[in-house]
Amino acid sequence: MRLVSTFFSLFSILYFYFMKPGLCSFALLIFFSFACYSQTEKKEWQEAEEFLKSQTYSITESRDLRLLGKEIRLRFKDSATRLKAAYLWVTRNIRYDCEGLKNKNSRWALDSVLKSRKAVCAGYVNVFRNLCEAAGLECVDVSGYGRSGFENLLVNRDSFATNHTWNAVRIRGEWKLIDITWASGYTSEDCSSFTFHRNDWYFCADPSRFVWDHFPNDSSWQLLSQPVSWQEFYRYPLLYQGMIENNIEDFYPRSVIIERKMGDTVVFHFKSNRPLNRIILSSRKQRQLYRMDIPDRTRDGYRYVYRIDQKGSYDLQIDLLLVENSRVLGSYNIHTFTDIVYWVKAL
Repeated sequence: MRLVSTFFSLFSILYFYFMKPGLCSFALLIFFSFACYSQTEKKEWQEAEEFLKSQTYSITESRDLRLLGKEIRLRFKDSATRLKAAYLWVTRNIRYDCEGLKNKNSRWALDSVLKSRKAVCAGYVNVFRNLCEAAGLECVDVSGYGRSGFENLLVNRDSFATNHTWNAVRIRGEWKLIDITWASGYTSEDCSSFTFHRNDWYFCADPSRFVWDHFPNDSSWQLLSQPVSWQEFYRYPLLYQGMIENNIEDFYPRSVIIERKMGDTVVFHFKSNRPLNRIILSSRKQRQLYRMDIPDRTRDGYRYVYRIDQKGSYDLQIDLLLVENSRVLGSYNIHTFTDIVYWVKAL
């Protein structure tokens, strides 16, 4: 399951001055950006929302789900709106089965998932595929490797093992990639709880970005003219929710492992059109590593030069954010999203 939220504590005194006479502000404003849709898409989402609000009967078994799919098919002629209705229903009604995952007793059978409203990825895609098919949509399951948690930072380059499943749906003659599990929300770090948080990054995702953390068994389901190889995939750094929220289209370095000597520098580049004015660097393993600074603005994004001052092998977490009109005194907790994680080898 996708873990997306990370907490950072600031123990130093941070000063951000609000430059308006006679007015003081002590609020820390974290800017989160969300996907923008065309007028047509907005109408489709609205129609799907209104339809689901009118749906009153309980769905606890497969025949109920088929009935819902039939109603979606009869209500909407356009396949895109049908897809949105199916997507909204699943992301609102099925929660991740943390307990089942730990006990290795997770649900995937259709009736079992619908009765409990809990599932891991196999159960999510089963419900979504059945609902899509009942709604008259062509939908398939795609199995492969998903990089979602800190334990996946350094992928085993010598072996490939399937650990995740997602869907592909044909809409208006084109296949679209959807990870209905990760789109539904996120778990706590120890997977003891789940939070519903719809994430449309994984809805009809851009294949060139989807492959950053999804590697299908069948490379044709990358939907790329030049598929990424396993050797390329395992070299990617670990990418988190902040990449989505900050609309980071590209980044550098592209390799997860950063090898440097003490005192050497690393130049980070992030391509984004979002307004961002702070960068946080931290580490789980190297607890004393913490820095909050201002990145340099470039023509198409941001640049930051980091000097290696901690010896050893450790993770390096990077978080970009916008802090507006604020002054923070003393210890303060920032709840934000990690963008990207590297592994540093400093000699």
